[in-house]
Amino acid sequence: MRAVTASEGLNLLTALGVNVLVLDADTVTLTLSGSRIIARVHVRRSPPSRWDIQRDVESGRSRGPAPDIFLYVVPKASVGLAEAALADSGIAVVSLEDGVVILVGKREDDTLRGALSSDRGPGTGRGRVAWGRFALLRVLLRTSRPRTQMDLAAECGVSQVTVSNGLRALDTAVVRDEGGWRAARPETLWDRFLAEYPGPQGISSYWLSLDAIVRQAQTLRDAAAKLDVIVSGDPAADLVAPWRVARRAVVYARTGLDLARLGFSETTPESATLEYVVPADPTIWSTARAWTSMVSGWTADPVLVAWDVQRTGGPDAAAAVERTRRTVLDGFQARVASSTR
Repeated sequence: MRAVTASEGLNLLTALGVNVLVLDADTVTLTLSGSRIIARVHVRRSPPSRWDIQRDVESGRSRGPAPDIFLYVVPKASVGLAEAALADSGIAVVSLEDGVVILVGKREDDTLRGALSSDRGPGTGRGRVAWGRFALLRVLLRTSRPRTQMDLAAECGVSQVTVSNGLRALDTAVVRDEGGWRAARPETLWDRFLAEYPGPQGISSYWLSLDAIVRQAQTLRDAAAKLDVIVSGDPAADLVAPWRVARRAVVYARTGLDLARLGFSETTPESATLEYVVPADPTIWSTARAWTSMVSGWTADPVLVAWDVQRTGGPDAAAAVERTRRTVLDGFQARVASSTR
């Protein structure tokens, strides 16, 4: 079965008239018939067994906010999963390939089957992602100055053990000098990140505004300062290496926000001018802070920015990514030259 994402399942619920408000990377509030319920979202490559559900329920209630239901997003619902959701109103199902939606013990008719077929994104399963390894690729590109494993761990926001394992996996792309570790082949690290990063995962919502893209990002940044918002995509790329006409802003935040009160309209991924992401990747804020000497304190690091521009697409996306790549790698080489004088 193909990999699916939480956002695909939530987009389907929105298309069916369910109001969805993101709380964190795997928790949302659903408004059903005027009642609001908290749902813990579980994304599976295949339908969970009865024992999987029992384990999820037991572990899910151990942290707040306590969910009212457990929502499974799967490629295709099994008979057992459908029966469990119909028998227990605390279990819900969104099955993308066959359009099965079961909420509070009731099966909903999917009259919009296929409407989300183009929103596949970079889809990966919900297996354990080595976020620290991908963060390490990004921070190693920040400077040619050798850094200790403790320094790199602080910039990535992960443990020293995670950094040690990540450096070992990079083999000859990194070298150990007096004073610490540095990138020996920065081009390799850049290419690996853009090719292998599975995306921030978590939950995305999509919004539309008639304001200029940069203005949209700034409006959200000003209104949601307490949410520790990080801006990526086109507005951030414009600060690193101006090139293309902005198509979409990408905003990362630690919790959800209803952008309707800021004048945005919720829309489809295809029509969105702003994507609001509550990511599962916890390293985004750490690497952004590490890169603040090159970009503003409210934008993502330039390597992640390039990845977001790449996935946003458009006829000039490749050129914009290449200009960002050149800016990052030329700066890296300049710092190599200055450090050897």
